[in-house]
Amino acid sequence: MSVLVRVGNRKAILRAGLWLCSDPLIEDRLNQATSRWIADTGGPPFNDRHQERTVAREMMRRFGGRVTLYLPSATSRSEQYFFSQRQLRLEFNTTVPLTRRKASV
Repeated sequence: MSVLVRVGNRKAILRAGLWLCSDPLIEDRLNQATSRWIADTGGPPFNDRHQERTVAREMMRRFGGRVTLYLPSATSRSEQYFFSQRQLRLEFNTTVPLTRRKASV
């Protein structure tokens, strides 16, 4: 799927889960906002057959833009991308040394 949107006087495309835009600032803001939205809410429902359209509509609601064109396709790349974005990310602090605690008796 691909979704073409208009944010102000700029156009952006959501394809395979990532935003592309001729304006790098808008592209970065859209990708960051999408990642935050997915982390906060889980993103589009798993059973949504048009996940990219759902993401684009939500981002346009937040950015004050509008969806201008939606092209569905048979590929599942976007579904795979959004599924991977929903995975829990664990950060490990490698600067703290691991120590063995003595057993309490």
